Amino acid sequence: MEDKRKICCFTGHRPAKLSFGYDEESPECLRLKVRLLSLIDEMRMKGVTNFLSGMAQGVDILAAEAVIDIRRTYPQNKIRLIAVVPYEGQADRWSEAYRERYFNILAVADEVITLQHRYTDRCMLDRDRYMVDASGYMIAVYNGSKGGTKYTVDYAIGKGLNITIINPDTLARENISPPTQSMER
Repeated sequence: MEDKRKICCFTGHRPAKLSFGYDEESPECLRLKVRLLSLIDEMRMKGVTNFLSGMAQGVDILAAEAVIDIRRTYPQNKIRLIAVVPYEGQADRWSEAYRERYFNILAVADEVITLQHRYTDRCMLDRDRYMVDASGYMIAVYNGSKGGTKYTVDYAIGKGLNITIINPDTLARENISPPTQSMER
């Protein structure tokens, strides 16, 4: 991949940890979708052109769809969606409708990186680390609860990414910048 200052990854909760669950027509979800579009557009204006989605249900899929919308709106910016799939059968047990969304996104992604052939206990963790290691920015939809999203945010902090955290319940925003970068400015 290229310059990390042009790459942003996403992390966020699955539907079970979001107040709206799978109800994406709820006002809470619609507000979150608008917020994601706004944050991706902010990244675009900073010169970020590559967006990495881990393609899990919930925030990853919402973020990937938002990148596709921004890419359509600003074709001159050469916005790229990179789907980072942890293993080949990730969507095998999903509902038919969610699988269809997943494969529709993969079909229009600029690049699909599949990290493993089969599921392992570490494949989701490996996917998250891969995305953080490749990125300079992160957009996290995170409510502070324990789990994979917390691990990924903590890992990104340790790696010095510029992180924007959005609380999915309140839409409150928190920005975390690496200390060395803020001293240089």
